[in-house]
Amino acid sequence: MADPATAMSDRAGDALGVQDHGFAVSPGWMAHAIATLDSASGSGPAPTAGVRPRQGASNGRRREIIDAAAELFAIHGYRGASLREISARVGISHPGMLHYFKSKDALLDAVIDDLEGHAQHAIDQIQSIETSVERFERTVARDFATDAHQILLLAVLATEAIDPEFPGRMRIIRLRRVYEHILEHVLRTFDKREQLREGLDLAWAARMLVSATISLATREATIGAVQSSSAGVAGPDYLALLALMRR
Repeated sequence: MADPATAMSDRAGDALGVQDHGFAVSPGWMAHAIATLDSASGSGPAPTAGVRPRQGASNGRRREIIDAAAELFAIHGYRGASLREISARVGISHPGMLHYFKSKDALLDAVIDDLEGHAQHAIDQIQSIETSVERFERTVARDFATDAHQILLLAVLATEAIDPEFPGRMRIIRLRRVYEHILEHVLRTFDKREQLREGLDLAWAARMLVSATISLATREATIGAVQSSSAGVAGPDYLALLALMRR
């Protein structure tokens, strides 16, 4: 059973001080969030975000395999993409693929490592992006709303994570919660400066922003393919939503 001092209620960050206005971000903040979620879920430790094992001379080929898997997972989902399809895209044999990744689950772990690295990049920028609402808008539009591949991949895997048997389920759940926690922390900073609408529920706003990011990515990958206007394009729509939250 999780320690009551660190257990989560319904979202990440409650035990990490997000409700404390004096909360300070540290380099190990996301690792702390992930470890706390693991404690609450009983799932055990996760790989450190953005960190991959030493690869030596095989690093280039491993990178190709991970990138190819991420592309196919974003299109067909984890369930719909096979190791043989991934190996064919890279140009190696199926046995050659197994030399680098012993199973499809191991490859999924590596792909999610990259997604966690994207979140860590956002955390690394917190102290700079919270200097002004305008800078925050530019950053999220660049790194979230318009980073179609990363966000679409997260959206597809998050949909598959509805299945309790999905092998990456807990990692995707906590990753989404970490993004909510990041946004809530930044919004809280702006709220203290009286730059947001009075009475705005910051936890709700953070959830809506993450949900909008994921939804807009899937919309752009589907309706965007047949829609000639700019309506519904992720970047502009995301910024319009942010504008509604400002004073």
